[in-house]
Amino acid sequence: MKRLLLKVNSLKNLARFKFISIFVILLFSFKTKAQKSEPVKANLGEIVTLHSNILNEDRKLLIYAPEKSEKRYQVIYVLDADNHFNQMVEYSKYLSRQDVYAIPPLIVVGITNTDRNRDLTPSHSILDYFGKADTSGKSPYKNSGGNEQFFQFIQKELQPYVNSNYKTLPYSIFAGHSFGALTVINCLINHPDLFNAYIAASPSFWWDQKFLLKLADKKLKTIPVLPKTLFFSDGNEGASSDPQFHTDVLKFDSLLKKQNIKGLDFKYKGYPNESHMTVPIISYYDGLRFVYRQWELPPINDQKINSEIIMDHYKTLSQKFGYPIIPDESYFNGWAQWLIKYPATLKNGIDLLKMNTANYPSSPRAFMALGAAYTKNGEKQKAITAYKKAGALDPASDEIKLRLKELQNNLQP
Repeated sequence: MKRLLLKVNSLKNLARFKFISIFVILLFSFKTKAQKSEPVKANLGEIVTLHSNILNEDRKLLIYAPEKSEKRYQVIYVLDADNHFNQMVEYSKYLSRQDVYAIPPLIVVGITNTDRNRDLTPSHSILDYFGKADTSGKSPYKNSGGNEQFFQFIQKELQPYVNSNYKTLPYSIFAGHSFGALTVINCLINHPDLFNAYIAASPSFWWDQKFLLKLADKKLKTIPVLPKTLFFSDGNEGASSDPQFHTDVLKFDSLLKKQNIKGLDFKYKGYPNESHMTVPIISYYDGLRFVYRQWELPPINDQKINSEIIMDHYKTLSQKFGYPIIPDESYFNGWAQWLIKYPATLKNGIDLLKMNTANYPSSPRAFMALGAAYTKNGEKQKAITAYKKAGALDPASDEIKLRLKELQNNLQP
């Protein structure tokens, strides 16, 4: 089947981003401040206010869930939601479409900011990017160092709320940019069990004289096994006269390679043509593709596809993601409908439809599709059996009754 390639500039409803490229001093000053807000579009989810006893404040959440159904979904939590929520929702919706199906549908939880420099920094510091202290009492970092309390909020209040109010699966991703990316990596190092996968776009390792980078150097040596997935990146920050931002990210990559921690599936990717403020656009897309790079079936000829190949693939996915995953009924029904159009692949299509009835035994649609395929192949008795099962599951369906009557009449001498 043909796969569609995602083109970022073709996505609809993406939030508009303002790109700033001035002097390097202004760039690094800007990126540490609270980011500007853009309105969340109504068709991309809902706004939820959750009171936090841990943080002693109300927190605004932006939450998107796929169309209501009995299905459950993996969850991605996105920091700086005022900037990145819309983007992540659009990526999720497009990449999980039936004609793309590169990732599973996701619930997207966007965490907006109240005090960004407090929540998204791992230590208290009043030092700026260049190591200069602001002792005036007006430092934007005077409340910094709230990562640990923020993690407690996520673990004890946010995640329980999401899991109680939405149909979630036991697999979640944590994504952040700049200070948000620093927070993501701090979580991986110190609270790895909070999430299964991590996406960090341009982590600000410069913070507090490389506090987290130094901590990582010590902490990673004590972790023998870490069955997590990490994608991290940076842009052209190293192109300035002071390349320490890029150098720090490369050093973290070297630390991970040196320690070679068992189970840690990680990838670093640099984007020399992207600025600090544009890099999350491509990083979040590539991060999702990395986390779910095994989701799609490997390319296979339509005449060779069968249920055994598919079920083996989903067995591998179940092992990777840690819970039972079965082939999506709608996706493989669509594939089967393509196959049964042609005599050379008709039996392959029937095999996929039989797989659907085995995986979804309470679905009248699955048995109806199988009945139609049997009819097309001239196997009328098998078609009748399939339609009878569909009718038992959906007694009110006039279409099933009609198809069954037509088949039974054709069997009469």
